[in-house]
Amino acid sequence: MVCAFFEMIPNMLNQYRTSSLSALLDNESGMVTAALAAFAVSFIMAGIAMYFTRKYAPEAGGSGIPEIEGAMVDLRPVRYKRVLPVKFFGGILSLSSGMVLGREGPSIQIGGNLGAAVCSLLKIKKEDFYVMLAAGAASGLASAFNAPLAGMLFVLEEMRPQFKYRFSAVQAVAMAVIVSTAARSFIVGNSDPVFDLPMFDGVNIRNFFDFLMFGILVGCAGVVFNRAVGWMQDFYTAVFRGRLWRSVMIVAVVGGLYGVASIIEPQVTGSGMHFISEWIMTSSSLKLLAGVLFLRFMGVMLCFCCGIPGGIFAPSLSLGALLGAVFGMSMLHFGILNYDPGILAIVGMSAFFAASVRAPITGIILICEMTNNFQFLLPMMIAVVAATQTAALLKGRPLYTQILERTLRLSGNEEKIEEYREFKKTHNVE
Repeated sequence: MVCAFFEMIPNMLNQYRTSSLSALLDNESGMVTAALAAFAVSFIMAGIAMYFTRKYAPEAGGSGIPEIEGAMVDLRPVRYKRVLPVKFFGGILSLSSGMVLGREGPSIQIGGNLGAAVCSLLKIKKEDFYVMLAAGAASGLASAFNAPLAGMLFVLEEMRPQFKYRFSAVQAVAMAVIVSTAARSFIVGNSDPVFDLPMFDGVNIRNFFDFLMFGILVGCAGVVFNRAVGWMQDFYTAVFRGRLWRSVMIVAVVGGLYGVASIIEPQVTGSGMHFISEWIMTSSSLKLLAGVLFLRFMGVMLCFCCGIPGGIFAPSLSLGALLGAVFGMSMLHFGILNYDPGILAIVGMSAFFAASVRAPITGIILICEMTNNFQFLLPMMIAVVAATQTAALLKGRPLYTQILERTLRLSGNEEKIEEYREFKKTHNVE
């Protein structure tokens, strides 16, 4: 229920913000007034969100998924009393400002912290704490994407070294996912898949080499993306210098700029989820798609890496869709594509997610559930396997592992990084 409201409120605020600013565009003062108003509104939203995060709950910054993964092995504390309100209200403000952020990571952290809160209130024993944490995280993702199977698989695959495999534990996760998805459908008012797409013509087996090559390209892109995230996070840390108001003002300015961008070119702002169907249908030109891809990449670096509450899950899916659309349109331009380039955009979402997060099964099932289409399962598997293997060969670190280790390093827990790496080695991860 909480995650359903976390979906509805930013959507309503965004709609109200953009419609009000559009009305200003119709006035005599026109663009200047609308731009100033857009900057001011998003400046305030981002500034407040950043202030409360830095001041009261630094753990609520960013995605939140690494925090849950760390808590599953006692490397990070679960301070739900301060994380829940800051993540919920701070996330609503940041997501409503137009910044390039997603709500899926925060939904996972909110779900996991709610599970921890239930454990604390009911005095549940320690060994069941991890089950409740995992169940809450899975239900958060399932609710965010209306993808119950992917929510369950994400915990079993992405958190597989931390998850305590017992039949009762798997059952608890499954039950949590079912209830959260049903509650979300009841509150939001529909249970439709995220993307409403037509059926495409099938892909000939002779075209499978295209998906292999595309997967290799996406694997390289995933490694570059993860390293760019790490570099940009370090850059922000150096610029902030540990000062509260310095960080608040810088992030508020970034938020204000994206507020202005949201009325000029909405495709380069927000999570991108509302435009993915359009990119899959490749109704835009190759030049425009390439430009949006570059600007959205820069948007993720500027918005996510600053530490404001907001996820990278949906923005990374947007980048994958754009990468696939650009690749497909390029092949079409040179006359070497004999199927719809939108298929590569669909495959690109799962391949890019798998290359970055290193959760291939979740990547495949998530996109199949979101599109309500298992038609391209085999091409998707080819691209996903190629992408993950390429990322591994290039020594790329899984995104959430990389962020968790960075958090541990900044908190002065260098020994815990080695402990965590050793733990993952013993469980044959990476």
